[in-house]
Amino acid sequence: MNEESVLRALTGLRLSVAGRSEEALGWIPRETPGLRAFVAQMAKIVEEAPPGPLGDVVRGWGAYYRAEYANAYRLFCAAGPSDVPWVRASSFLGIGKVCTDLGFLARAALWCQQASAAAREFEHDDLVAAAQGAHGEALLRAGCPRLALEAFTLDLGLLAAGDRFRGRVSCYQAHAYRRLGAYSAAKLGYRVSAHLPGEDTAPYAYAGLASLGADTCDKGLVEEASGFAKHLQQTVAVHVSLAWIYVARAWQERHDREAFASWLHKARLALPREHVFEHRWLAQWLIISGQQPAEKVQAAAFIEDFVPSSPEANRFLLDSVFDGEILSGDVFDTGFRSLKWATNQDELWEQRLLFMH
Repeated sequence: MNEESVLRALTGLRLSVAGRSEEALGWIPRETPGLRAFVAQMAKIVEEAPPGPLGDVVRGWGAYYRAEYANAYRLFCAAGPSDVPWVRASSFLGIGKVCTDLGFLARAALWCQQASAAAREFEHDDLVAAAQGAHGEALLRAGCPRLALEAFTLDLGLLAAGDRFRGRVSCYQAHAYRRLGAYSAAKLGYRVSAHLPGEDTAPYAYAGLASLGADTCDKGLVEEASGFAKHLQQTVAVHVSLAWIYVARAWQERHDREAFASWLHKARLALPREHVFEHRWLAQWLIISGQQPAEKVQAAAFIEDFVPSSPEANRFLLDSVFDGEILSGDVFDTGFRSLKWATNQDELWEQRLLFMH
């Protein structure tokens, strides 16, 4: 196989292990029938994967994408002691992603660091890149955009030209630039990422442009993002509710209450049920704006009352630039369930940074 085929095969294997087997088949080269057969079989029997660490990782990612966090965490922890570096790295990455989704951000960053270190033991750049991307997301949510930018830049540098993940990582870079106040770099990053191949990044890029328009009072960006969202609603079946949240906020900044309420309603209807914290955040907007009484706000979805164990025993200093800095103790690490929701719109808008970009 040539270099491109090898990279495609690795991407397919990574997607398969992450529980996205059907998508993985689109990346496995035709000249590797054995690997295609393996991935196809995994797609059919994810829950019947063979016993042992490999099966635990496969089942763990399946549980993670169903938002079954306690079960995913248990399976990833079971696979963690594996002697196979890529299994160990994938399990550490899974634990980090669980912690990120639940709001234990310092723990998430530490687990992603360990995933990166384990992946480098066998020079699997594809998995190192995934760990750095997840590390950057945890850092961004934790309010550390400079460190997040370093992680995203490392992630992007490890991805081959044309890799399906380049658009999304470029969009994350733009998020970090926006939070740092580098608005010109953020605008360029969003525009570039919207047109990169691979994953459909355009909704997320235009969400970023809408937020940038709100932050900078740029009416042109707000209208551009709104126009794209309207078009997308009619032509593409994709989760765009986060884009609509930012469009709603942008119109609020333009003092257009009707447009704000309309886009906020669209966002609530489109948001998948498992995004429980985003739902609760949106409900808080309705309470603050007087559109809905507090007593009528109900939990949008059930989520397990699960707290991952502390990784203090696994805290260690690494001497590689890939792993950045150890976070200080004041990083948010108490879980989204413990949040005391803000009661004014400015504070609530800042609070969303914990679980939105």
